[in-house]
Amino acid sequence: MKEVECISCKQEIPLTGPFVEFECPICGAKIARCEKCRTFGHGYKCECGFEGP
Repeated sequence: MKEVECISCKQEIPLTGPFVEFECPICGAKIARCEKCRTFGHGYKCECGFEGP
């Protein structure tokens, strides 16, 4: 089974698990966030330097 990594907590998330994936508004890189980090508003930083809540 393939997995993605949460950008906030670095945990592996199964593709069947609850998560959100979107493109960075600056560079277009894929950003994945687990349900827990998204719910609690944990910050993240893209490789290009863009930061989000």
